[in-house]
Amino acid sequence: MNRNISPTEQIFPADLLSKGHEELRDIPDDKLVTAYESMRDNEFAADHTYPNLRRLYGTSLEREKDRREIRQWAENCDAEMQEWYEKARNEPCTWWLQNHLVAKHALKSCIACGVCTSQCPAAQYYPEYNPRTIVDAVLSKSEDRLVELLKSDVLWYCGQCGSCKPLCPLENNLMGLISSLRFLAQLKGYHLHSVRGRQQYAMRHLCGGNLWNRACTLYFRNITAEGHPDFGPRYAKYQSEAEGQMVRLGANPDRPGHFGGRKFSPQTLAEFRSCLASGGTLVLWNQLEEYASEDARKSGVSIDEYHDRVHREG
Repeated sequence: MNRNISPTEQIFPADLLSKGHEELRDIPDDKLVTAYESMRDNEFAADHTYPNLRRLYGTSLEREKDRREIRQWAENCDAEMQEWYEKARNEPCTWWLQNHLVAKHALKSCIACGVCTSQCPAAQYYPEYNPRTIVDAVLSKSEDRLVELLKSDVLWYCGQCGSCKPLCPLENNLMGLISSLRFLAQLKGYHLHSVRGRQQYAMRHLCGGNLWNRACTLYFRNITAEGHPDFGPRYAKYQSEAEGQMVRLGANPDRPGHFGGRKFSPQTLAEFRSCLASGGTLVLWNQLEEYASEDARKSGVSIDEYHDRVHREG
């Protein structure tokens, strides 16, 4: 739904954006999605921007809309990978190591040379982190040790920088192995046992929400100067001028176009979402929602409070 509006016109129902999950859950799915899309697609005629992209980002409305929409997409999808991940969720961790394509080919053997650890920035920053302990747990083929690893914060210390991969004399892919294990931890719910594991729920709605609604992992408005004062005054200056500089350089912030920060058309989003569904991503996202809802109930908080808590936790 596109239409021109004046700068002074109310372009989104403020009462809907101010509602939390508990208040939104009584709104039927089709009406909630339609309301979201009509807000998103309202155009500001003066400069052909879509200002509600920034207003909708990260709101309870967007998260609730995503929960329902992704659940429906998953229910209507019969992708082979989706079925595979559903099966994997109920198999032992050792089965995953033997059958998940990345895990299966990531680790051939280890001669304990220590190159991965000596070159690892995370190992230098976290005294308790040693990549070889992950390798050792995987090679042990012990279900108990694997479960213990998947429940720990250690699994989330890796920055996925890839420093270890080109240096391993046996060409192991430790970065890929850790990525695979993280997927498994979330698929089975073991991530709830660690602070950094629980934070993946907030990350799912940050990067995952961006992917689902804006077709990019990091929307250029995500990293605000207010939220990251440690970035210093130069970053604050950059952030205050980012949109103007993007326009000057030919980007398309919150506009239709071909360059950075642009608004993707509904057709492009639908095509992109079909790729996510075919790859099995929606199985993981739905599981994260279920685990987060269960954990929130046990903690006696709403899902919105839970989201905010894990976002700040640690």
